[in-house]
Amino acid sequence: MKSKLLEIANWNLCSIRRSAMKQLPILEFSVLVCLLLPPLIYGQTLKVDVNLVNVFATVKDDRGNFITDLSKDDFRVYDDDQLQDVRVFEKQDKVESSVALLVDTSGSMIDIIPYVRRGIRDFTRALPKNDDFFLVSFGTTVKLLHTSKQPLKHLEESLAGLRAWGTSSLYDGLLYSMEKIEKSDHPRKALIAFTDGNDNGSTIRHDRVVQEIQESAVLVYFVAIGSAVLVDSHTLESLSDISGGRTLYVPKQDAIAPVLEEVRTELGRQYYIGYYVPRRAGFHHIRIEVPGRDVKIRAKTGYSGG
Repeated sequence: MKSKLLEIANWNLCSIRRSAMKQLPILEFSVLVCLLLPPLIYGQTLKVDVNLVNVFATVKDDRGNFITDLSKDDFRVYDDDQLQDVRVFEKQDKVESSVALLVDTSGSMIDIIPYVRRGIRDFTRALPKNDDFFLVSFGTTVKLLHTSKQPLKHLEESLAGLRAWGTSSLYDGLLYSMEKIEKSDHPRKALIAFTDGNDNGSTIRHDRVVQEIQESAVLVYFVAIGSAVLVDSHTLESLSDISGGRTLYVPKQDAIAPVLEEVRTELGRQYYIGYYVPRRAGFHHIRIEVPGRDVKIRAKTGYSGG
């Protein structure tokens, strides 16, 4: 009987380790600890429900320069105004990334696709070798075009095959990409979408995308190329702000590569912060401070629990 209980306990602990490796922003797991005492006394099972909340923070000085010399003790993290004990802390270059590249191929992007092709080529070549990425297009439908496990030739062929036509299923593309990227074991997860922000063909609603971003660890960046008057900036900026990412605008006559390099550099300068809280339903606010320093911090401002 005791050997059977030990077998069950070991299986549960292994399951916990596999789940914890996913490093989601709200990593929900039930810790089942078997307290094995001699048969003449008793056996007891203790169940504890907790959330691991993960946040990536970008810290800059008043001149816009990255501050990269902070330690765990420099930060104060508040969850619903309650000071938290930071249990996970890593500096930028020690955290591996998984990146989703999402390309709008609707009819409105006909003049933009050539810029996107060149930008993606340059961006993927500069990624650290331990990072991974995948390429998705969305127009009338959502398609997975390439993953970093495939040869470079396949990426070139996928980019060459991009054609702009039809409607835009932006929300479908965002949801598909976030669900796929969350399966990665890499702690930092970023989504870079090339789009004007217009959606006229998705099967899901805007509020579903908002909920997914609130519940995920994915940093969302939008790159809007072309005339600003044709971009739905309200949609793009609100979604990227929720995630802790941002929206970047590129005039059509400008090169896209410097903007993507800016995103890549930023991903490599972030602090990875995690803390545990009891599992709770509803929306919860996050506030991060660095007392005594004149800094600007950009990070996820809240999450949905359950």
